[in-house]
Amino acid sequence: MASFFLNNKSYTLLEISIVLLLFSFAILIVSQIYLNVINASIMINDYYQALENVRLGTEKIWRILKYGWSFEVLNNGRSLRFQKKNCVTTTISFNSAEKVLYYQEETLIPEPVFDPDLVKVNRIIFATDTPNVNENYAYFQYAPKIIIIFYDLEIKSKKGVTTSLVFEQAVAPLNSTYTSNLCAQ
Repeated sequence: MASFFLNNKSYTLLEISIVLLLFSFAILIVSQIYLNVINASIMINDYYQALENVRLGTEKIWRILKYGWSFEVLNNGRSLRFQKKNCVTTTISFNSAEKVLYYQEETLIPEPVFDPDLVKVNRIIFATDTPNVNENYAYFQYAPKIIIIFYDLEIKSKKGVTTSLVFEQAVAPLNSTYTSNLCAQ
C-alpha cells in the first residue's frame, strides 16, 4: 500500500491547463452551434409569420373584391375604389411614404392590409381588363371580368434581415352575374 502513495505519476500543471483549454474550446464550439440553430429557428419563425400575414392579407383582398362591383383604378394603378357587397364605397390604396397598403371603407379609419412591422409594400399595381364593348348585353360592356394585382413586398425579420417577395394575384369578381346595381333597391 505504501508503494501506491510513493508513485509519482501525476499530471503536471501544463497538462491540466491544456486539457481545460481543449474542453473550453469544445464547449465554445457546441454552444456556438446551439446559438446558430436557435437564431436560424427564430429567423425562420419570423419569415413564417410574415408569409402567413401576406397570405391572410391577400385572402382578405380576394374575399372583398370577389363580391364587389363598380371597380375604378386610381392614381396610375396605385389605388382601387369599388362598391362592397353591403353598398359601401371601399378603397384599397398604397401609401408610398409609409410603404403600407391600406384598406378603407367610406367613413372608417384606414387599416393596413399587412402588418407594417412584418411586411413593407415597395410597389403595388392594380389593373383591370378592358370590357368588351361589342357585347349585346349592356352590363358586359362596362363590367371588368378580372382584376390583377401586382405585389412587390419586402418581408422583414426581427434580426433585420429582409427578403423580397414579388407575385401577382388575380380576382374574377362575380359582378358579371348582377344585372343591376344592388344598392339602388
